[in-house]
Amino acid sequence: MTPEAPPIVALTSFTNVTETNLDHITPIISEHWSRIIGYVNGFVLTIVVGVLGIVTNTANISVYLKMGLSETTNISFFSLSISDLLVSLSAVLVQLTYNPPVSVMKLPSGAPVSEIGMAACFIMFPCMGCSAWITAVLSIERCLCISMPLKVKEIFTRKVTLSLILAIVIYQMTFIFLLYFDPGPPYDVIARAKSIYFMSSFSVLSFVCFFFVLVSTTLLVVRLKQNLEWRNEAAKQSNKNSRSLKETKAARCVAAICTVFIMCFTPNVALVLTSLVYPKFYQHDPYLGALMRALYAISSLLQVLSSAVNIVVYYRMGTKYREVFSSLFCRKKETRLDLD
Repeated sequence: MTPEAPPIVALTSFTNVTETNLDHITPIISEHWSRIIGYVNGFVLTIVVGVLGIVTNTANISVYLKMGLSETTNISFFSLSISDLLVSLSAVLVQLTYNPPVSVMKLPSGAPVSEIGMAACFIMFPCMGCSAWITAVLSIERCLCISMPLKVKEIFTRKVTLSLILAIVIYQMTFIFLLYFDPGPPYDVIARAKSIYFMSSFSVLSFVCFFFVLVSTTLLVVRLKQNLEWRNEAAKQSNKNSRSLKETKAARCVAAICTVFIMCFTPNVALVLTSLVYPKFYQHDPYLGALMRALYAISSLLQVLSSAVNIVVYYRMGTKYREVFSSLFCRKKETRLDLD
């Protein structure tokens, strides 16, 4: 994620490194190019995408608060926007404070500024885990809503949805606390303990949620295509069918959100699988280490991008969202036009 000692790479690497004479090995990507990719990714792209995510998710939160949280879908979208906002804020903070020359500066307490970046990193990835959880809940709910519309309202009630999201937050906060907890002597277990906490709060969780989202989104898209003719006929009939059309639109919006999630998280899942299948693919390997760090930098950028672009889906596919968004943010512009 960063040009030097990326927290995510450091925390997820368990391979023991043996010091040997490896000067004759030429890496696929040199350290020089790995650092260039890291700086461009970190100081330019990630910061730009992170600032964009702060703006878009602040708008999303405002819109869904205005729309109200009486519907389960709105609750999930609102919670997802909060989680994505924290991801974007943390990503910007990490890149601003974890890289030199800022990282080597000192705080008034004497601690290096990079400690702020590490703290933000330990918040960012659990929040990504929350986003993965919520996206999985959304995809499963919409899939069931299309498959069994009469029963799903009894399963995914407002109370159940709130309870699920609260459980997600508690789970992630527990591991954030554990990441900062010092297990005490022997000190050589600290890195391994933190790696386990990190994997529990982000790596394994995101991996499992990814496949839940992948399967449920595939089933959702297939089901939507199967019901296409029925929906076209239903659009010409009663209010009951207009309700079905509303549910279909919500399902299409969720499918689009899940597709963005799948596209942006696929590189990370592929890298994790590669590391498991091919153990030499880790950050200290003399041949593949620089390549791994460069690929993880791009992968992390895509995950931050996933937290910033949902507003495009909400605006294009949500009629009510567009109306509320326009009333909140386009009012001044419309008033000026009326005065002219």
